[in-house]
Amino acid sequence: MGYKLITFDFTGTLMRFRKPPTIQYEKVASLYGIEIKNKKDFHDNFKTAFKAANKEHPNFGANTNLHWTQWWLNVVKHTFINAGVDDNPNLDATSWHLIKLYGTAAEWEVVPGVEKVLQSLKQGGKRIGIISNMDPRLENILQEAGLRHYFEFVIASYEARCFKPQVDIFKLALEKYSKECTKPVECCHIGDSYNEDYLGAIQSGWNAILVNRSSNSLNSSNWCANFEEFDDCLLRNLLK
Repeated sequence: MGYKLITFDFTGTLMRFRKPPTIQYEKVASLYGIEIKNKKDFHDNFKTAFKAANKEHPNFGANTNLHWTQWWLNVVKHTFINAGVDDNPNLDATSWHLIKLYGTAAEWEVVPGVEKVLQSLKQGGKRIGIISNMDPRLENILQEAGLRHYFEFVIASYEARCFKPQVDIFKLALEKYSKECTKPVECCHIGDSYNEDYLGAIQSGWNAILVNRSSNSLNSSNWCANFEEFDDCLLRNLLK
């Protein structure tokens, strides 16, 4: 069928980290004289700190009125502190350095195959947007990476005050950015998370395509391993 609106996830779908965050964390910390003795714990700590912060203050703090910069300060500092680093002014400086760094395209790279798909959709006259569980740095990253011009709109969950897989964020995209009387069934969301992207879209009445090495038992009409394998059939279906 012909889709009137096509949206993409950002992190892991359109762009990804150039290297694991803790590698860059350690590199920046060394600039401020911080030595990490327990490196094994340190490299395990980022995911633990991220999950703990998201549980206490969901959606980068938006749901509990915590500013997103404070949310990230908590994540970064706990990644270090839980590996035995003292909480001191140098750690504060390291944390702010990293928050600003990850707000640029310097630590991100475009996922291989993405631009070819975006170019095809744009040339086909499709309306394209982004729905991402992300903080306000998203716009600047896209601008610096040279991707922003492909998208008519960008929804970052922090500013939207709702997040995937919640129906509200898909509803927001439809209500604010669809033209004419677009129905959910006329929309398609593409992302790498089965729960947040695929199920979130399906439960909102949208169509969805999962781009992930794991198919989660989906068939080839709504799954592919990566954008380099985003075959002609999937693209034709989007361009109808």
